[in-house]
Amino acid sequence: MMARLFKWLLLAALLCAAFVIYSYLGARITAGKVLGPNPPVSDRTIEFAFDGVPDLQGRPRAWVITYRASRLPGVRRVQIYVSPMGELIATRPADLSTRLDAWEKSRLP
Repeated sequence: MMARLFKWLLLAALLCAAFVIYSYLGARITAGKVLGPNPPVSDRTIEFAFDGVPDLQGRPRAWVITYRASRLPGVRRVQIYVSPMGELIATRPADLSTRLDAWEKSRLP
């Protein structure tokens, strides 16, 4: 009886770990798609907001990917919010994609 319970608990723990890894990798991939190759941001931290993100409407639970160093003009810090399933929720600044496009164009000869 105890052996069967132990097996079920072990299986549940492995499934939970697999979901966390899948979710984390999904968040990293989504952020990479937003920023593109050779992004002008660095010093990344990633955390999961279990209680929800208070700055976003509805306080969704999300991965919060923060870049503390930025070469984008007028931007000191970048945040990307990604759902547990890997979907982009929001960015700070809200016009991040426009700023990234302008930065890329400024680098062209």
